[in-house]
Amino acid sequence: MNNEQDTTPSCAEDRRKQLRQLQHDIKTHLGIVTMGLHTLESARDEPETFAEICRMIKESGAEPLMEIVSEILEIACSE
Repeated sequence: MNNEQDTTPSCAEDRRKQLRQLQHDIKTHLGIVTMGLHTLESARDEPETFAEICRMIKESGAEPLMEIVSEILEIACSE
C-alpha cells in the first residue's frame, strides 16, 4: 500500500466529521435566528426588548452563520 491510500480514508473521515459539525452548527444558529424573529413580533412595542433580541439574533445567529459559510467556502475551494 502506498501513502496516498493510507491517508485517503482518514482525510475522508475527517471531512465527514467536519461536514457533520457544520450541519449541526447551521441548524443551531438558524434555530436562533428563527426563534428570535418570532419573538420580535411580540416585542414590537417594547423598544429595549426589541433591540436586545436584534442583538442576540445578530451575535448568536447571523454572525456565526456568516463564519460557517466562510468555512464551507474554504472546504469547497480546498478540493
